[in-house]
Amino acid sequence: MKNKRWTIWLTCTLVAVLMVAGLGVIAAEYGSQSDPLVTLSYIEEVLLPNTKESVDEQIEEALEEYEDLLSEQSDDLEEYIDDKLRSFASGDVDEELIEEIAKQIVAAGGSSSVSNAPWAVITVPAGATVACEPGVQAVVRSGQAACVSGMVDLSNGETLGNGKKLALNHMYVTDAAGQGFTSAQGCTVLISGGYTVQ
Repeated sequence: MKNKRWTIWLTCTLVAVLMVAGLGVIAAEYGSQSDPLVTLSYIEEVLLPNTKESVDEQIEEALEEYEDLLSEQSDDLEEYIDDKLRSFASGDVDEELIEEIAKQIVAAGGSSSVSNAPWAVITVPAGATVACEPGVQAVVRSGQAACVSGMVDLSNGETLGNGKKLALNHMYVTDAAGQGFTSAQGCTVLISGGYTVQ
């Protein structure tokens, strides 16, 4: 009876020791490099590719939206420019656009003397000179005219010297007193601002 108890006790002790040792081995290996909770292969083969694919899709979608918006705005701008070019080519003058350009050019030159006067169409007789105040805007519609004392051609950014011919349908602005234009054969001019015909 004593031997039987001893055998049972020894067996239970051995089983307990084996269980503790087994749990220790399992615990030591659980989450280790050889048996991690999340395997490196899972991260490399599943998680990273899925994440990269999702990010790539979002970037591609954002780029497509941006390109569509840019294309739409570019088309609108091209259409606007084409309309303006056709308008100038046909001889029509967009007075609001011309006035705005004149204001911007004169403002960039440090002057704030652009006239807010309404536009008028005047006929300059042959041999007459038009003396302008600073900020006068003028567009020669027909005939011929030549610069007196300098003017700025807003249509191409050129500064005209004395005696230089004014092109038809170009927008000119004066930035100093005494500037203007003369016409040997006479001309018709769209003008805004203070001037005198001499």
